[in-house]
Amino acid sequence: MAKQIVVTPATRIEGHARILLDLDDAGAVAGARLEVLDIRGFERLLERIELLKMPLITARLCGVCPAAHHLAAVVAIENGLGVTAPEGARRMRELLYAGHILHSHALSAFVLSGPDVLLGLGAPASDRSIFHLLKIEPELAKKLLRLRTIGQKTVEVIGGRGVHPVSLVPGGIAFRPSDAALKTLAASGQEAVTLLVELLARMRERLALLKEVREAARLSINALALSNKGAASFLDGDWVVRGPQGAIEKRFNGSAYAEHLTEQVMPGSYMKSVHLRGVSEPRFFVGPLARVLINDKMDAPLAQAELTRLRAQIAVQVSAVDFIEARLVEMLYCAERIALLAQQCPPTGTLAVEVNVKAGRYIGAIEAPRGLLVHDYTADAQGHVVAANLIVATQNNYDAINTSIAAMASALLPHHDDNLLMNGMEFALRCFDPCLACATHAAGQLPLRVELSVPGRPTRVLVRGGQR
Repeated sequence: MAKQIVVTPATRIEGHARILLDLDDAGAVAGARLEVLDIRGFERLLERIELLKMPLITARLCGVCPAAHHLAAVVAIENGLGVTAPEGARRMRELLYAGHILHSHALSAFVLSGPDVLLGLGAPASDRSIFHLLKIEPELAKKLLRLRTIGQKTVEVIGGRGVHPVSLVPGGIAFRPSDAALKTLAASGQEAVTLLVELLARMRERLALLKEVREAARLSINALALSNKGAASFLDGDWVVRGPQGAIEKRFNGSAYAEHLTEQVMPGSYMKSVHLRGVSEPRFFVGPLARVLINDKMDAPLAQAELTRLRAQIAVQVSAVDFIEARLVEMLYCAERIALLAQQCPPTGTLAVEVNVKAGRYIGAIEAPRGLLVHDYTADAQGHVVAANLIVATQNNYDAINTSIAAMASALLPHHDDNLLMNGMEFALRCFDPCLACATHAAGQLPLRVELSVPGRPTRVLVRGGQR
């Protein structure tokens, strides 16, 4: 008889959601879906806002990736006006964003999914947390958290604030940090490089133990990412679609994204999914794994070596678990760039050019930590936003998330281990580092309740009250 398993709330993610797993009459997995329980509604909130204030307003949409929204708004306005920021400003923007990616990836790879990798999916939920790692391996945990600090300090120095930065303006950047502050950032970037070389080896060793899980979470759908002629780029480039077999399916400019993507409302969820138009496989995924699959060049020697090694490893089979190692490679790239860019920021020169708003369409796309982020505004002659559309990275990953959760459940159900099943489904979700609704979380006890039921009649209930 058909049953449904409900995992609520899904823990160690940014936002609030639950997982629904459908079983057929034979007890096999018939499907899975993520249901996002927070409503966003940001597009309506942005209407009538002055266009030039959008970078400051949208930076406050999310406490997890504020720099991404801050920069996407600036890029959208500059694209709409045909404005190019001065070279010095662009260099400082890249420095800020390298810090943002480093901080965000450290949170995902070490605090959220890290305990699953370092402690094992079979460990009790109460033990699989950064708090437990601090108890049993305090020096390791301090190194993991130090990388977050370095990334966040970089954003603070360049962005004026660590959370919700304020320095980027259409046409450039508002100020230049002191020479002393930049010198400190350069040293911190080199420190991050040293830490990551050590931690990469440890994480890779632990990831190798997840062979069964990795094989279960295969991703046989398209990858979508920005590419600057084959080089990794967070801030510009063409949109490139790579097919499941490695062939490039299409390439297009971000200003035409609406001709290639379509959004769809999902039942029981406040988050929309996104599909590709004009290809045989409409589903796709974005983020660090898509970026390393599509780009074979990184302007940083140590990261380039790691990129080449990882691309060779996943050339035949791609898994959601590979997102974790892809984040580590990007962290190394960002650390190397911080060390370099902090030394290259020009001491003098123009920081911004003048901009004058006009009626029209303003579209900007950048690579947020979790994948492609689109800001699309329409402004009137007075420079007020009359319509806005945001496509965030986790929307782009919706189909891949559901596919991976179902595949993981199918692999783990035969073990008849409820703890392993719940942990495995949550781990599959965490591989994508979903950021669901700009929510905050309290450290401590978060109960997990799973109901196995025939429609309208529960048959078994599993309850867990563990640490996040």
